[in-house]
Amino acid sequence: MGGFIGKAVSVGVGILTGASTAKIIGGLILGAVAQKAISWLQPKPETPSFDIPQAETAQGVLLNKSSNNAQIPVVYGERQIGITRVFVETSGTDNEYLYMAGVLCEGEIQSIEKIYIDDKEVTWASALTHGTVVEVGSGDANYYKNSTSHIQVQAFLGLDNQVSSSILSTSTNWGTNHRLRGIAYLAFRFKWNQDIFGSLPDIKVIVKGKKIYDPRTATTAYSNNSALCLLDYLRNSRYGKGLPDSAFEANFQSFQDSADECETQVTPYSGGTDIDLFETNAVIDSSQKLIDNVSKLLNPMRAIFSYNQGTYKLNIENTGTATYTITANNVIGGIKVIGETKNKKYNRVIGTFVNPEKNWQEDTVTFPPADDSALPVGDKHATLLALDNGTLLEGNFDFPYITNPYQAEELCEIILRRSRNALAIEVTVTSEFLDVVVGDIVNITYTTAGFSAKPFRVYSVTINPDLTVSLSLTEHQDNFYTWTSKSEAPTIADTNLPNPNVVQPPASVTLSDQLIAYNDGTVIVALDITIGASPDNFVDYYQVEYKKQSETNYQIHGQGTGLNQRVLNVIDQEVYNVRVKAVNSIGASSTYVTATRTIVGAILPPADVEDFACNVIGGDAHLSWSPVTDLDLAYYSIRYSTLTSGAEWQNSVALVAKIARPATSSTVPAREGSYLIKAVDKLGNFSSNEAIVSNTIVSDFNAVATQTESPTFTGVKTNVYVDDNNALRLDSSELFDSATGLFDDGTGLFESGLTASDLFATGTYEFSNVIDLGATYKSRVTASIVQSSDNIDNLFDDVAGLFDDTPSNFDGDTPANCNAHLEIATSTDNVTYTAFRNFVVGDYNARYLKFRLNLASFDLSSTPVISSLSVSVDMPDRIFSGNDITSGTGTYSITFTSPFYSSSYAVGITAQGLATGDYYLLTNKTTGGFDIAFKNSSDTGVSKTFDYIAKGY
Repeated sequence: MGGFIGKAVSVGVGILTGASTAKIIGGLILGAVAQKAISWLQPKPETPSFDIPQAETAQGVLLNKSSNNAQIPVVYGERQIGITRVFVETSGTDNEYLYMAGVLCEGEIQSIEKIYIDDKEVTWASALTHGTVVEVGSGDANYYKNSTSHIQVQAFLGLDNQVSSSILSTSTNWGTNHRLRGIAYLAFRFKWNQDIFGSLPDIKVIVKGKKIYDPRTATTAYSNNSALCLLDYLRNSRYGKGLPDSAFEANFQSFQDSADECETQVTPYSGGTDIDLFETNAVIDSSQKLIDNVSKLLNPMRAIFSYNQGTYKLNIENTGTATYTITANNVIGGIKVIGETKNKKYNRVIGTFVNPEKNWQEDTVTFPPADDSALPVGDKHATLLALDNGTLLEGNFDFPYITNPYQAEELCEIILRRSRNALAIEVTVTSEFLDVVVGDIVNITYTTAGFSAKPFRVYSVTINPDLTVSLSLTEHQDNFYTWTSKSEAPTIADTNLPNPNVVQPPASVTLSDQLIAYNDGTVIVALDITIGASPDNFVDYYQVEYKKQSETNYQIHGQGTGLNQRVLNVIDQEVYNVRVKAVNSIGASSTYVTATRTIVGAILPPADVEDFACNVIGGDAHLSWSPVTDLDLAYYSIRYSTLTSGAEWQNSVALVAKIARPATSSTVPAREGSYLIKAVDKLGNFSSNEAIVSNTIVSDFNAVATQTESPTFTGVKTNVYVDDNNALRLDSSELFDSATGLFDDGTGLFESGLTASDLFATGTYEFSNVIDLGATYKSRVTASIVQSSDNIDNLFDDVAGLFDDTPSNFDGDTPANCNAHLEIATSTDNVTYTAFRNFVVGDYNARYLKFRLNLASFDLSSTPVISSLSVSVDMPDRIFSGNDITSGTGTYSITFTSPFYSSSYAVGITAQGLATGDYYLLTNKTTGGFDIAFKNSSDTGVSKTFDYIAKGY
């Protein structure tokens, strides 16, 4: 894991605001003999000013900074701002966690509306309330990945009594005294993920700012009322001027009146929802001069802020009537008329404001607008341009605290109209006008200047030592301030480009496994991974990861565009977890798609044998079949059953234990019954189903001995017993008296002992008698066994869990967990025997035949159940013959080279040159031979030449 960058610690607590102490209005030393005012109208400088702090620009307030002594901004209304990182620290294995404190602004604020991290809005699991730790919600595709939230946040709204962050308190460098009281900030914990974070996260926050005092209700609450915002700034001693209440008129009356005007409802465009006439949504740089900040706060409400007779007042430029009338009788020394100047006259005004619809970046409006078709002819830009002799006169103005395009356009319109009617005068009048204050409207009638009750607004008042009053005035027109409906702002078309940081995951992941063979014969198991393509058109590659289910960490198998990947040398019967994600060209990743596979490549049973056939020729059965194509095929196994129908693998006996690949045929003794075959792989797994071929062709065999042990099974038993159904089965290794606990507390069957899995692993049964053929013969031995299996511990009612959740087969796995097989030992003297070996149907050369049945349990709960057990010994017909034998006149003895088992054999004699009446006598017929004598009709012995043939067993 890469982790977050390094381990850096920067602690800043109790950050100073450093508010300027400059006086709002210069020259206050004149006291009651002078009035000064700050106006709202501020054109943009025509040349760039390199001294403008970046923090004042719309883009600047969104920047993230690292500092422990930076100025803290003041937010009025709703704005998006960046953070100042005052604490950064990493912890955890490989710097897995990044802790951060980001200062927002002065408090107490109303709320934190939204948080953007690396320009992506975060969806939180709950509201960002004060002091609550919140995780990323599961619906967030950017920061909630792999079922994990990668961000924790704790919001503090800047209360004076707020406590320390519980997120950051895990660090020894952030203690309980690090409370940042009175400051709105965010505490973060980021969990590293290489697909999410590439560096320190960039954070932007939309906040609803300061709670401010409203003298109309004497309450403190959130508001973006422009007059109340200014009042708060003037009164606040932490970041503002800190003026006492005595510096204002009683009950802040002019601010109350202005606040009411700000909330006048106007319709921005036809069909639009009414809005307030004025709103302030400001980010104030507290390091700047108070007078500059006040001027900017006046801007949204086109107000004049004045100081008169020891009190501060606010006056909004609006419609109104004259409070005084000045005539020639009141004028001392004439009127100085200042006409319009070209550099302050405009036929187009461009206003720059902050547009929330454009990610809180600067935007512009103009008056007349680019599409001025809805305006009267006199207001169209072409008309104004013609009146100015085709000269483009543009004015550029900043509205840094306005976020509404209609309010910004309204200011542009007023500025343009004022600039084209910008007659200004300076006049000294008599003492009757000592009560005139800045912002008043007065009518002037002065014939010499051509004024007849012409309205002017007062911008400066000076009381001279002789009690005359010097006034500076500007032409006033009521209709300049009447709100006119605007054209609806064009809707910014939504971009259809996909979010490059959101990647669609693969459609699916499918797993399978197979065997792979190398040229040298080595066979391995491979896990095949098939990826369903992501519908995302910008996927660059897929990353495949896998692990054993028992492991903790995934390992990357590969990265590529291919939809099929293969993991070699996986382990049989192991469970593997695989996950795949899509990655686009900028390195953004999708969520993982997962799959699980239990490897069965080598443990999967080989295919069933097909096309199994039998062709009997003489005493031999020629068996053939089609090859099984499994790569891990080891050999074939053939069994025999005396049944011609209904034969089963478990009730048959071995005939040919192993026939190595690639053989597809075998010759075995021909017998009436059934031949069965299965394929066996290198792990010893047998085909699921046996192939069976039956033979009803009777061969020349003769039963000479049969020994049946069932149902009494009187032979020698070791670890086995005969149950109540006369079946032979494995016994329990637990003695009744050795069991502990109460009898009624025992589990399972009574016969199985009190505890589970207590059967003997093996047991034997030796046949009750040895078969004696009387002499050493080559005989063909066949066995018959009927067996089933039983799990004595697995009672249906004892199974836990849901029936449908039970693994494996309904009938259980007992047959695979036990077996029984027959063994044979032979002797010629009944003293020295061969060792017991696995029995197969075949020919044995011996006199004495001894049999033993082996029973085995692999789980100590399953036992073979033998209900029928027998063996039979057959001998095939044999033929002895001789020819051209001279008998002599006496008796001639024929001796067989190998005696028959039975004396009931047939003899055929063919004599040469017999005369009439000649005959032969066959006597002393035994298993070892016979005697023959030839006589004539007189019963006298004669010598003859003869042939013989003897057939028997």
